[in-house]
Amino acid sequence: IIFTMQTGFALVEAGVIRSKNEVNIMMKNVVDVCMGGLGFYIYGFGLMFGRGEWNNPFFATGDFFVNAKVGDPLMAQVFTFYFFQMSFATTSTTIVSGACAERFRFTAYCLFSFVNTFVYSVAAGWVWGEHGFLRSLGVVDFAGAGPIHVVGGAAALTACIFIGPRTGRYDKGTKSLPMGSPMNACIGLFILWWGWIGFNAGSSYGVTQGRWQYAARAGVGTALATMGAGCFSILFSMAKNNGKKVDVFEVISGVLASLGEKYDDFNELN
Repeated sequence: IIFTMQTGFALVEAGVIRSKNEVNIMMKNVVDVCMGGLGFYIYGFGLMFGRGEWNNPFFATGDFFVNAKVGDPLMAQVFTFYFFQMSFATTSTTIVSGACAERFRFTAYCLFSFVNTFVYSVAAGWVWGEHGFLRSLGVVDFAGAGPIHVVGGAAALTACIFIGPRTGRYDKGTKSLPMGSPMNACIGLFILWWGWIGFNAGSSYGVTQGRWQYAARAGVGTALATMGAGCFSILFSMAKNNGKKVDVFEVISGVLASLGEKYDDFNELN
């Protein structure tokens, strides 16, 4: 389910930029999975959850090039956990492709996608890895508000500061630019809406031992948050435009902004 979010991000990003750059942004989302996922396989998973003897509070070691032999009682858990966490890692990088749309060379982005996985994995390990110093201080992050969205957002902000705005972006003030395909953007929103329920509810890592209760709460909480945000965004956009129209991008942004959901009482299960 989480993996389908790449489709949603790609459609949203392609829908809000100029039509001539649609293919470029789509390929960058492909790169997020290919380069970012490969990086996570080679070193990312090991930096987050490695069980090596050189582990320290800042990064783990071991379990690089993720593998588990047939017959290993933990084989299913290792591979399932890898794929789940890989989907998280590529999502963090995708935040940057949207923020830097239309002003990032494709070859440079390929390199960035591979390297950004390293940054994400180290930071995420601080919170979710058994070695992490933030985890040892009592930090609980249910579904990635810190490791995914803060790290991805910080990387996006840094990139935007370096490369600047799109050419001609503010020639006519700060008014929103025309969207290349509002329909694609809305379809992408619905896919992300669906995917984020899996994102948040799935972070309970199962339904046994009472975990289904937290999965259910996360799912309902996510749905309610987006409903409220959507209603507010529509009213805000109508008020901003004197009741004459609703800005599609403002509504999409409002719903997406509400889709981070976490529950601190999840640590009761640990």
